[in-house]
Formats: sequence, C-alpha cells, structure tokens
Amino acid sequence: MRLKVFVFFLALFIATAAGHIYTIDSSLNYMVTKSMGRHGTLAFPKFMMTVEGKDGRHYSKLGIGQSVAGLPLFWLGSLVERISPDNPAFRAYSRGFTIPHEGDAVEAEPQGLIRLSDREGAPLFFVTLTNAFAAAWVCLVFLLILRRFGLTEGWALAGTAVLAFSTPLWVYARDLFGEPLFTASLLTTFYLLKRPEGAVSHRRLMLGGLATSVGMLTRASFIPLAGIFAAYLVLASEERRRGLTRALRYVGFCLPGIVILALLNQERFGSVFTTGYHTAFDKGFSVPLAKGLVWNLVSPYRSLFLYAPAVALCFFGLRTFARKHRADLWLIVAVVAYIFTVYSRWWAWHGGWCWGPRFLVPIIPLLLIPGFVAVGRGGKWLAGLAIALGAAGFIVQLGAVLINYTAPYDYWIKIGVLDWGEKNIQMFSPITTHWKAVMATHPAAYDLWLVQAMKVSRPAGIAVAATLGLIVAIAGRSLWNSRSSR
Repeated sequence: MRLKVFVFFLALFIATAAGHIYTIDSSLNYMVTKSMGRHGTLAFPKFMMTVEGKDGRHYSKLGIGQSVAGLPLFWLGSLVERISPDNPAFRAYSRGFTIPHEGDAVEAEPQGLIRLSDREGAPLFFVTLTNAFAAAWVCLVFLLILRRFGLTEGWALAGTAVLAFSTPLWVYARDLFGEPLFTASLLTTFYLLKRPEGAVSHRRLMLGGLATSVGMLTRASFIPLAGIFAAYLVLASEERRRGLTRALRYVGFCLPGIVILALLNQERFGSVFTTGYHTAFDKGFSVPLAKGLVWNLVSPYRSLFLYAPAVALCFFGLRTFARKHRADLWLIVAVVAYIFTVYSRWWAWHGGWCWGPRFLVPIIPLLLIPGFVAVGRGGKWLAGLAIALGAAGFIVQLGAVLINYTAPYDYWIKIGVLDWGEKNIQMFSPITTHWKAVMATHPAAYDLWLVQAMKVSRPAGIAVAATLGLIVAIAGRSLWNSRSSR
C-alpha cells in the first residue's frame, strides 16, 4: 500500500514536471549539487547572491539539504548525458507566453535563469525531479497521518489528493526550492513522534531526530522546531519524567543536524553562528509582524487561503479534533504559529519570485489535518465543501503549472506597473494574470516538459508519457481495489 501511494503520486508529479529551474535559489541549489557531484566541494564560481567565505571562495547561503538530496539524480543525469550527449529532450522548455493587455498582447518571457537548461542538459533535468520525490514522500506521510487519526483509506486518499494538487505543493514539486524537503522533514517528524497508543518507541525517536536533522540542513529555521517537538513529547506524556526522557533522546538524535550545520558554518564563514544570511542583501526580520500577517493571510498576492483554499476546512474541524487530540492540536498550533511569525517578519515575506506563500507551504499539511478529520467523520455538507475547496485550489495551481510563474513579473515590468524593487507588490494577483495567459497562450507553449519534449523529440516524449501513464494506471487501479476491498 505505501509503495503504491508513493509511486502513484511520484509518477503524476513527474508527468507534470517542468524539467528546468525557475529562480536564483533553484540555481544556487543546483550549482552546489553540481560542485559536490563533480568536485567534492561546496564552493563554486561567483554567482548572484553567493556569499564569499573566509577562504575567498564563494558559497550558497542556502542549506545543503536540498543540494545533497539531488546528488543521486545528478549522477544519473550525468550518466544519461554521457550516453546521449546534447539530447534536445533534456533542454526542452517553453520560452514565452502570451498575456492580453488593453486590447493587445504582451509576450512575457520567463526569468533568464531558465536558459541554464541549454548548457546543463540531462544533469539539470534529472536534479529538477528531486522535489517530485520529496512531494511524493510528503503525500505518503500525510496519508499515513490521516489514517492514524482514524480516517478510512478512501478519505485519506482523497485528502492526500487535495494536498498534492490543490495546494502550492504541486507547483513546488516542479522546482528546486527547499520547501518540499522542509515539508517532508517536518511532516515525517510529526508522524514519527505522534503517540501511537500512548507510547513513542526508541526507533521512532531516533528516526524523528534524523528527520529533524534533514530539516535543519535544509533550512536553519527548522532548529527551533526541534524544541517544539521536544516540549510536545514532555507535555503529551502520561508521566512527565518519562516524557522528559523521550524528549532528551529525541534531541540527542537531532545533534547530527546541529553539529553538521555548525561545522559547515565554521568552515565556510568562520563562525558556527554565521549561516550565510549575514550579507547586506538580506535585511533580516524587518517587516512589522501585523503587516506580514495581514499580507500572508488576505493579500491577493500571497494569501494562504487564496492559494490553498482547503486550509479553511481547519476551522470546521477544530472542535472535533480538540476533543480527541488536544495534545496534537497544540503541537500543530505551536508549529504553525512559529512558522507564521518568523516568515511574516522576514524582509522577503513574499518569498521573492515564486508562487503563493512559499514559506508557509510546510504548514499546509498540518492545517489540513483537523479539517479532513472532521470531513471523514462529518456529514455530506462538509464533504461537499471539501470537494468545492479542493476544486478551487486545483484551478489555482493549474495556472502556475501551465504558465511559468516568473513570466507575469516580466509582463508587469513591461507594462510599467512593477519595478525590480517590487514596491507595493502585495497589490498584484498572479492568479488572474496566470489565467489570462493560460487562455491566450497556445497549449503547445505550456510550461510542461512532456509538451516541450514532444516538439523536439517526439519518440522520447511518447515513450515517457506512455510509461508514466501506465504506472499511474496500474498504481491507481491497485489503490482503488485496495480501498474497495476494505
């Protein structure tokens, strides 16, 4: 069952992959992967937003977790490139999109970093699939969590489908931002430390600590979450002393992440506390909390409820969830409050050129849990609401899957309503711009690797599409039969 779920969602994520990078962060993550894979070092030539280390070489300020996760796929891509050098299928991407404007049309181009695909080919293409694996893992763990909270297999699958394709997780499964891996680490830790029948085994504490370590290496902001999980182990325990013992064991297994991060900081930047975010470019936590919260909650640019409508189900499930799972609810509240507060105060609260509230993606699965627990136990009206919100979320994400999400910025700059300083950016709505582009752009130009690959290498594209379709059909039928037989 678990393998079927993972393979099913992985095949769908790969089938809708972009096959290229989008942004500076994605480029940095790939360059670190490439440098490690070919030269065994974290340093690489100076690039946008790199940080000069104490040895005069340049490093990424981002955590190494994402880059390390991409290493196996980089080696696979390098092998494919040697077997089939300069294969155009691995360099296929859409170069422009049509956006109507005042009775005319603007040809919007995606960010120029996309052209890295021309030079790198198969190694880059395969590394861009890293987040498809991370997102598929998120889906599997989310389904297991819903099952643990008492949902039937059918409802758990339905809830997982909403997470997969009705939230920004789908969009970030196509990119190299660290959010899917961060989400996978957070959700895995939650699953492992949640009390099964009142106890947490030594093995689960160990795996939970290691999952937390991966999160820390993906982004340093994960470190305080270890304290939240440790507090949960103490407060949710029947006996405080036993809970404290569990918490200490868990924290002990978190040490690999802390130690590796500290050593990397010392080696690169000369201090265990210097992470790479110490340059003049980063302005720290300079946004007033109230403003950041409002922008993340209700702005047309990055509203959580606009980009992940199903999250609203949480409000209908809080009372039901609190009655049976009070300790788990407090854990969810603590994690959500921490991440919301930190990233509402961060100077780039919007996450830069991206899709939706990027920094809030890791808490979306947690917010969906109470809502789907209520749906699984509630009446038809709540199920109908879940379907409607899921459908709305799917339409929102589909716009960003079909149209490169950096293209609207090019459009806004060309029509003169946005400058590179991104002033008043919270007033824009990428969702409407994307759908204007979807309706005006020819389907042959959509931002789907399979579509673009068909244009340059039809036999390869057909073979990949047929293989993925067969995998989805077999895994989907098996899941359906498994659900029906219970």
